Amino acid sequence: MPSNRLDDYELGDVLGVGTVGTIYLAVEKESGRSVALKKLHPRVSQSPLIRARFKREMTILERLRHPNIVAYSGGGRDDDDQSLFYAMEVVDGGTVADLLEFGGPLPWTAVVEITRQLCSALQCAHNIGIVHRDLKPSNLFLTRDGEIKLGDFGIARDLTASDLTSDGITVGTHAYMAPEQITGDPSVSGKADLYALGCCVFEMLSGRKVFLGENYAQLFDQHLKQKPPSIRDFADCPEALEEVIFHLLEKEQEDRPFNARKVQGVMLELSDEYTKQYPSSVCEVEDEFCFPAGRQELVERIRRRLEPVTRDVSNSRLGIAVAVIALIAIAIAGLSALSQ
Repeated sequence: MPSNRLDDYELGDVLGVGTVGTIYLAVEKESGRSVALKKLHPRVSQSPLIRARFKREMTILERLRHPNIVAYSGGGRDDDDQSLFYAMEVVDGGTVADLLEFGGPLPWTAVVEITRQLCSALQCAHNIGIVHRDLKPSNLFLTRDGEIKLGDFGIARDLTASDLTSDGITVGTHAYMAPEQITGDPSVSGKADLYALGCCVFEMLSGRKVFLGENYAQLFDQHLKQKPPSIRDFADCPEALEEVIFHLLEKEQEDRPFNARKVQGVMLELSDEYTKQYPSSVCEVEDEFCFPAGRQELVERIRRRLEPVTRDVSNSRLGIAVAVIALIAIAIAGLSALSQ
């Protein structure tokens, strides 16, 4: 049963501080589980809008139960200062943004594996009317065995409830915003997440963003009017993957793929074709270190990024060290979003 009292947790190190709150590494006393606990600052906890956004995020996370979405572990109100809080799982492998910063572009097979998992998470959210609205590499968290966890639903929209953002207001991260987000179109749907997915896939393959405007005005103009460059000018990948990216980055919502499941199907086909062409890439005997080719490449990149940490800290401290790096991203992104 999720805990709903702050006294049920023992707060530890501060993982990050934002404009409206703080994220702590904490332990749930009854179970002994480590969690990341997000708590509003007392000075802003009485703001009706901030409290409404925070409660909306909690409600959304509670509804989203999927292996590729950061798990919600309960929340409630601090009896001392009445500020809201909630707990979520600790993810220990950093983010996709960390991998790109550490080692540059990813192999196309690893990108296909990431996209396959991410599409499963998006379809789960879209099935119940949740639009993430802030899909980007820094919100794609990783376990050390290559499992993707979609996080930070701080500005997500619940299509089944009234929107807390006024019509005509742009919400999202400039480099990944769909045209309908830029124009503040109230009809925004899961297709906006598919556009952002296209931006992410392009960046994972190339190491650069789709559009390179020097400011938000230039970026907005490019997203609205400019044709995206061909990914095969920057990365070695199948033509079918390039076609998917172009399809995801269509300016009009109705011209994009029907849903995330459709994109996931293409990723599975690409993975199967690679396995047939290179059967030796699949392990004959399954063990804890054996994954399909794309997953194996992803795991190896994660491990290489963590190697400098393992030289300086013990195994018992490694998980906390990596979790701090990953969860600071949640703190900065999620907490600042609430104040918008």
